[in-house]
Amino acid sequence: MLKIILLFIASLAAYGAYAQNPVGKWKKISHVSSYNGQSFDSHLALLQQRPCAANIVWEINADNTFRLNAANSGCDQRYKEIQEKLWSKTKWKMEGNLFTTSATNFAVGQTYTIVFSGNKLVLTGTEGQGVITYQRIP
Repeated sequence: MLKIILLFIASLAAYGAYAQNPVGKWKKISHVSSYNGQSFDSHLALLQQRPCAANIVWEINADNTFRLNAANSGCDQRYKEIQEKLWSKTKWKMEGNLFTTSATNFAVGQTYTIVFSGNKLVLTGTEGQGVITYQRIP
């Protein structure tokens, strides 16, 4: 009987981790990729050129839209407009632990393995896109 109870508890814990929802507001804290065996953080490089990008909010919405919101970032108007337009058609979907984004209604997309760790969301590219880490905004 104890084994059945422990198995049930383990199943609930696994389901809870599996069923977490990415909907919310997030700040990107890193995007680590590698090229020719060298790792680099492209988000850190962006912040060196445009510190205002640290204030950009990534919105993963319940209507399956994935938006970049630069309205309160402090970035110049032209940069905000370009970045927001780039993400204006992006949608997301989640199947199991795979998170896919697409601006072409999933004719083409980017797929990541999604992991939640406390208030962080970690997306690991399934096709070499690197690892993107976001922190939830309360």
